[in-house]
Amino acid sequence: MNDDQRSVLVVEDEFLLAIQIQDDLLAAGFSVIGPFTSLRSSIAAAKRETPQAATLDVNLNGEFVYPVADELLARGVPVLLLTGYAASDLPEQYRSLPRLSKPFNSRDLIRTVEALLIGKG
Repeated sequence: MNDDQRSVLVVEDEFLLAIQIQDDLLAAGFSVIGPFTSLRSSIAAAKRETPQAATLDVNLNGEFVYPVADELLARGVPVLLLTGYAASDLPEQYRSLPRLSKPFNSRDLIRTVEALLIGKG
């Protein structure tokens, strides 16, 4: 895969976690778009960029990331939700999306993002 086929949009409002996600993805050979920390900047990035996958923190400083997910999903971009919420706490249309519960480890993050790209291909 070339870099375009391994690009991941990262949306995360916790600075240290955003940097960790970015570092983990880069170390695994992905290119990273972001990280974006607010709903506004994330929506703009989702409209402007063409990632191959996305990791989305569900709650961005009290605003839910669902408009970003909707934009990406409408364009066929697979989405991984990163959250402390249980699946039953999410709106029904997002419950079937891949989800990693916080805290998660680097290995699970990379394995899940790889699976998103394989499922897309």
